[in-house]
Amino acid sequence: MAQRTKACNLRLTPLYCLQQAGYFFAIAGIGAFAVTYLMDKGFAAGQIGLMLASTNILSCLLQPIIGSYVDRRSMALLPKIILGFLCTAFVCFSSLELFALPLAVMGPLFIFASLCFGITVPLSNSLCAYYSQSGCRIDYGMGSGVGSLCFSFSSLIVGYIIAGLGTRFMMAFCLMFIGLEIVVVTRYPRIDESAQGSAPTASVSSLSLPAFCLRYRRFLLTLLGVMCLAACHAMAENYLINVFNRIGGGSEHVGIALFLACTTAAPFMIFFEKIQKKTGVVILLRLAGLFYVLKASLLLFAPSIVSVYLIELLQTCTYVFLYPPLYYLVRERIAPTDTAKGQTIASALYTLGTAMGNSLGGTVIDAFSLSAMLFLAAVIAATGTLLINFTIAKADPIN
Repeated sequence: MAQRTKACNLRLTPLYCLQQAGYFFAIAGIGAFAVTYLMDKGFAAGQIGLMLASTNILSCLLQPIIGSYVDRRSMALLPKIILGFLCTAFVCFSSLELFALPLAVMGPLFIFASLCFGITVPLSNSLCAYYSQSGCRIDYGMGSGVGSLCFSFSSLIVGYIIAGLGTRFMMAFCLMFIGLEIVVVTRYPRIDESAQGSAPTASVSSLSLPAFCLRYRRFLLTLLGVMCLAACHAMAENYLINVFNRIGGGSEHVGIALFLACTTAAPFMIFFEKIQKKTGVVILLRLAGLFYVLKASLLLFAPSIVSVYLIELLQTCTYVFLYPPLYYLVRERIAPTDTAKGQTIASALYTLGTAMGNSLGGTVIDAFSLSAMLFLAAVIAATGTLLINFTIAKADPIN
């Protein structure tokens, strides 16, 4: 790790942006093209669905536990913990390509590797909050914006790699960027916590998970609303192929739509730090729900491919108004000694929402129709909007 410093007077934003770039370049292949990769390995569609659902559920269970451990020990452990998860993921993903493993071993190994890699996201959020609270100059919004841009370009690149060279080269591409992220994480400075008055009492005053849930009841209700919006997001985004098929489009149009959504949203995310200081995250979260209802409703009646492209430009007012504000909401509403728990719980419930949306979306489409699924997505978004607006105005007492 980098040399210990008493006063963090460094600009860590470039380092954080590079870390986010490494993650999102890799996750575009490992996550967005997971179905393609696993089908190429010989897994059936039903098995793949079970594997991806298992990863989401395990992630939701483990994130708060790890966050609680970090809060009770020391936030200074975060770089080492993230590094451990990244190295484990790198070894596991490499093993999938280096060894001729049976499907019975390959499946659990892919789940474990994906779990280790994905869990670094909420821990990186906590890491950003830790350095910010320590006086370092680190811009969460800019890192998120860079990540969004990298994901959009990587999605296009990975698609061409798979089409031209196969999934083995796709995994090599992803491993290269996981390796980059590993190197970047080792460069974070260590803060001398003895110079900070609150550090020695962190392990004493940090709440257990049950106590946290009791103290921050209003916050958790707000997160239930966020979970509903995350479900709507998954239903609207992950089943775009069905939307395009209905109006004469195909997978190439899905790629273009997602590319447009991510690239147009990225500038707002890059300057999110300044924007949220002027608007406040509360109003952005209130508005996010309304725009999700609007987006699902518009997709329900979309008449053409171009109309879907235009609807996808609402990404700035949906996802960008929803996910980045969660980081700042935790910082505003949760005591510093419970920061890691707050960030991981927020991320876990968002993940649970996307898993719920994926499951409900496919089930409703198969049982009824695409229109029924989009109508349900709008209803779920409306429910989440009501929950957020009724609970977010007042903060839970910290003391």
